[in-house]
Amino acid sequence: MLLLKVLACIFFTLDFTHGSPKCVKDAAGVYKLNGKSCASTTRYNLSQRGGCGCGPTGSTNPFNWELDNFVAAVNLKFFDDNGDRQFCGHECGVCVKLTPTGGFVAGKGHSPHNLTPTIFLITNVCPTTGTDEWCKIGGKPGSNQTNSHGYEAHFVLQNHSNQISNLLGWDNPEVTWEVVTCPSDFQTKYHQCECFSAAG
Repeated sequence: MLLLKVLACIFFTLDFTHGSPKCVKDAAGVYKLNGKSCASTTRYNLSQRGGCGCGPTGSTNPFNWELDNFVAAVNLKFFDDNGDRQFCGHECGVCVKLTPTGGFVAGKGHSPHNLTPTIFLITNVCPTTGTDEWCKIGGKPGSNQTNSHGYEAHFVLQNHSNQISNLLGWDNPEVTWEVVTCPSDFQTKYHQCECFSAAG
């Protein structure tokens, strides 16, 4: 009997919620966790300069740092603060701190090895065309609009140098997110981008 109780305890202690979000839908159907906004994530391997113009003038190539740093694309309505510009959106150069919750969308990823937060620089847009499942969100964060999985924001993380899959050990985790002040190295890097000059 004691053995059965121990086994039962182990069974229910194990995290069988993997494959489902840790965030909880609020009254508007938007995922939140302890008052923080939640987002879905995926990865990509992009070798073009993207929607913030982070590459040499007159070229479609990115700067080298775009390939191996923690940079991200974000859904269109976030990228342009509810607008529709796919180049030089209002949020180009913004930094966000992403913190894994331990959850993820069922069948789309896995729980990360740890829940350490990481700061990302927004350098690109995730358009709605061809990415409906994740990036087709009808309004910016705070408008109670979500993607098909219930998140008000979606981040596509640059994985060209395997910095997401290998260094962080992330496989499309659910995260909480918040806008933060960019570290000085990210500020310096973004100042090279066309959209920084255009904004100035």
